[in-house]
Amino acid sequence: MSFNFEDKQKDAVNLLRKVAEEMGTEDLNQAGRVFRAVLQAIRDRLPVNDAVHFAAQLPTIWKGVYYDQYDPAKVPVKVRDRQEWIEFIRSKNAFAANNDFLCDSDVMEAFQAVFKALHHCVSNRELQKVKEAMHQDIQELLEV
Repeated sequence: MSFNFEDKQKDAVNLLRKVAEEMGTEDLNQAGRVFRAVLQAIRDRLPVNDAVHFAAQLPTIWKGVYYDQYDPAKVPVKVRDRQEWIEFIRSKNAFAANNDFLCDSDVMEAFQAVFKALHHCVSNRELQKVKEAMHQDIQELLEV
């Protein structure tokens, strides 16, 4: 079996396009910044085993983004409420924080869009684990 970089790239771009579609934008750079910030926030909220199982289902290129600057010794990060979650996502990408996440609703809409797009590559079981790792008022945002 051969490793085809073009197929891996195509899988990654297709997922990025899904994120952009869920966000209602055609700007793939913006979608990429937002996706990265949300992915890494999710990653750091999960216990190590859950984070690894989640990542296993991502397209190869997004796995690299997911694990970039990952420190298993510092997870799971405690997030007590919606406002802390918003600030945590913002902290993952300064450029996105200053350009894409201008108000709190931008962050929450981005989180919802990424979560919906992830349904295209991550199993319902793994997404349920992500949801359960969130505080109750954050879980409610994912009920839409």
